[in-house]
Amino acid sequence: MGAVMLRWLLGVSLCLSVAVAQEEFRLTLPKRFPEVWRAVKHAITERGCQLEYERYLEDTAGTLSGILRSEYCVLVQGEDSTRAVMERYSVQLPRIRGARWMNGRVQYTVRLRELDTSGVELRLSAELSGMEGYITNRVHFWASNGILERQLLRRIGELLGLPEAVVLPQPPEKPEEEEPW
Repeated sequence: MGAVMLRWLLGVSLCLSVAVAQEEFRLTLPKRFPEVWRAVKHAITERGCQLEYERYLEDTAGTLSGILRSEYCVLVQGEDSTRAVMERYSVQLPRIRGARWMNGRVQYTVRLRELDTSGVELRLSAELSGMEGYITNRVHFWASNGILERQLLRRIGELLGLPEAVVLPQPPEKPEEEEPW
């Protein structure tokens, strides 16, 4: 009975992964909704990602809002390089002892909302996933560290003719520290 319980506990612990809050990039672009919509679609599809869902609508006040979601885009395939590539883009890869990662993928979700006079609000998030083919033999999902999102935002800015400072959120400045005694 003890060996069965130990195997069960081991199996449960292998399937657990660290849940990390997904970072969402939020910014306001000083452009019109149709321009931003086209730029986002172009930036996603030129990365080789197909769009799984795209829809926008107009409310009673004439304001446009919409959502674009890519299909799962394969970033890397092959047992030899998947772990290294996905570690570069991940907050933390799921901990699975003896794991053999077969592929790594990303899915982008972009929400757009037209603002009265200041442009378009863009909210972007990305979710990473990969197939572990030895221990669990299933797909696992985890949080992105923001590198892929920044690359996509940079490309959207280029397509819209905006400077990088407008599309890439700047890190908050640290308050000046007094010199130690």
